[in-house]
Amino acid sequence: MGSRGFSLIELMVTLAVLVLLSVMAFEGFRRNEKTGERKRFVAAVQGAIVQARNYAIDEQTPVRVDVDASTLTLTAWNPVTETWDLFDRITMSDAHEALIRQIDDLVCIHGLGTGVQTPAQAVNVDPPDDCLASAQRLRFEPDGTFSDPDNAFSGVPNSGVTLWVGDHSIAGEVSYSMIQVFPGGLIRSFEEVGSS
Repeated sequence: MGSRGFSLIELMVTLAVLVLLSVMAFEGFRRNEKTGERKRFVAAVQGAIVQARNYAIDEQTPVRVDVDASTLTLTAWNPVTETWDLFDRITMSDAHEALIRQIDDLVCIHGLGTGVQTPAQAVNVDPPDDCLASAQRLRFEPDGTFSDPDNAFSGVPNSGVTLWVGDHSIAGEVSYSMIQVFPGGLIRSFEEVGSS
């Protein structure tokens, strides 16, 4: 008996299986990459809010955190020039150092809401429906307290505030991350707290 080689059909089936496995591995890699980018953005936003509060306390000056669908801008009151001076900006995508590449409206800030809750409670709380359409502002005072100077989201004073980040990468489903600012100064985040 002579040795028999692979038939063309066997080679084609093997190649098809290899291509399918490669596509699945690539999709898994892309999903992990997007998840990592979103987590980096949420961590950067949380860090910026902590930085804003600390700056207000350390420099004994009011600090504003302006929030839109993809950016947090931190400005501090300069009593000498009597202007609000920019000292940091966190942006989802940037030409040089992208926190999230090619957003395509897949991940966005949904906005600020009154109150704080645990992840278990957050499933029952309705986050904002869509990406933030207009800017919102959070203001930190020199004593570390914060307020809603424009009365845009806070219906209950001293109840804390939650910033929602929505991930729209799965069609028809939104998963949320939330960053909570407690009245006492604690600032924490939760990843993937539920979906709608």
